[in-house]
Amino acid sequence: MPLLIVAAIVIAFIAIAFALQNNTPVEVHLLVQQFELSLALLLLTTLAIGVVIGLLVLLPSLIKRGWRSSRVKRQAAALDDQLHERDQALASQSQNTDRLRQSYQYLLQALGLIDNNTGLISARVLSQTLAALIKQMKLQPGNPQFDSIGLLIVDAHRREPLGEVATTERQNTLLDEAIASVIRQSVTLDTWLYCDSSAAEGAQFMCVLTGLDKTGLKQYGETLQAALVKEPLKLSDDSVVAVEAKVGGAIADRTHPTNQEKIIIDKAHQALAEAGKRQLNPMKGHQPIKIIQVTDV
Repeated sequence: MPLLIVAAIVIAFIAIAFALQNNTPVEVHLLVQQFELSLALLLLTTLAIGVVIGLLVLLPSLIKRGWRSSRVKRQAAALDDQLHERDQALASQSQNTDRLRQSYQYLLQALGLIDNNTGLISARVLSQTLAALIKQMKLQPGNPQFDSIGLLIVDAHRREPLGEVATTERQNTLLDEAIASVIRQSVTLDTWLYCDSSAAEGAQFMCVLTGLDKTGLKQYGETLQAALVKEPLKLSDDSVVAVEAKVGGAIADRTHPTNQEKIIIDKAHQALAEAGKRQLNPMKGHQPIKIIQVTDV
């Protein structure tokens, strides 16, 4: 705004100087009228008339542009309000989900179904879950969600460093917690997670999925494995530990059915054992993933 005022003052001084230096009288004929004006006043009047005509020509487009700009601003404001309301709704929904998840966790803990080290569901109820899913597969033959039942077992341990490094039970517990956190962040919402931390050599993690084929289950396992070994894990005591992970799995589908959940579990453990033997020198903790159909020998 100050620049416009300065520019107007400069133009006014130039016009005054122009008028004082060009005050020669001239005759102007307009239709039947005759005027006598100074040359400077005639030129300045002509210039002013040209500016006014130009503004009048531009006025409709300026008005249209102003309307369009105001409409866009109103639409942007309405979208901002909608986004704000949606953000509030999502935040409220997230809070409700967190409360529901916490209540669900408290209930499972009260029933003694939570693994104390990792906070995941105890592997003791894994067979019950598989039995229920086998039943659902029979009851819902047309539901693609129950076209298959997959079980992945993840065996992740501290990667052996050069030399002997003693680890405490507390450090192993923190490592199990970190592994469980990575797995939680890497799985989809429709995945059931279980943990068995009773073994002395470390915890084993189980993932139960439905609706995947054998290739999809293998790719899912590769994603979990990559998430665990791509970089060292940071524990809650700020220590950093590199891990190696083996993944084995079993799958039952409508062409390879089973009535016994124990077969799925046994085949998954068999696949895990075979996955550890297929490569003698895995790079960066990677082991090939083995998936077995329940009807395979």
